[in-house]
Amino acid sequence: MSLYLVMLIPILFGAIHMLEFTAILARIAGINTKNNVLGYSIQQAVYVGTRLFSIMLLPVLGLIVDRAVPVETFQMMAIFALLAAALASAIVFALKARFVRYFQRVILAYVTNKNFIAAFFVNRKFGGENSVETKYASFSKLAKIPGAKKIMIQSALVYAVYGTGIFLSFYFALLTPEYRASISQLSGIVNAFGAVLLTFFIEPRISRGIDANSKDAPGLVIALLLGRLFGVAVLSQIVLATVFWLT
Repeated sequence: MSLYLVMLIPILFGAIHMLEFTAILARIAGINTKNNVLGYSIQQAVYVGTRLFSIMLLPVLGLIVDRAVPVETFQMMAIFALLAAALASAIVFALKARFVRYFQRVILAYVTNKNFIAAFFVNRKFGGENSVETKYASFSKLAKIPGAKKIMIQSALVYAVYGTGIFLSFYFALLTPEYRASISQLSGIVNAFGAVLLTFFIEPRISRGIDANSKDAPGLVIALLLGRLFGVAVLSQIVLATVFWLT
């Protein structure tokens, strides 16, 4: 039973990151179709879908700790969960043009039919195949956008916290079973801290660029995605490896 639970965690965590990564691309679709606020609304709607996986993730992690799985098993589970998240995010990033086109169809379908939920099931042949912004596809061009480097760095740090916070909280709960209930609750505090940094430091920069109708706005969104990918794929693994080695 414990083995199946351990195998389920990377699947759930990868699904969460895939949906969240995909949702951010709705911002670019909103920019392309001149429906900036609607693009943000779609992003938040997709975020709601991730809650279904989060609702499953936390109780399963708690059950794994309660069953006192071997420390080495938990460590491997956390590492593979981050690998699954990184792989899912990388796939979405590689296919970002398709996702942006899809969200553009969703936006235009909603504008036409006024049915928000039905718009997500729009037919592929529906209009709205606006050209996808690819001007900042290369890192060298992206780095020249004012503020893009800072967004990438901040995004990498925030999502490194977000990627490791849950697992490290439950990891220390596993190491100190007598306080496991209290320590496991720290996962919410760590993720809330990451959310605060994202809300007050990164999102305002992107929103300011979008509100100013800046031609650099799509590039700022891509910078956020690249920073997130690096944070989850590299920095998070470094943090986990360091903590696991020290303990």
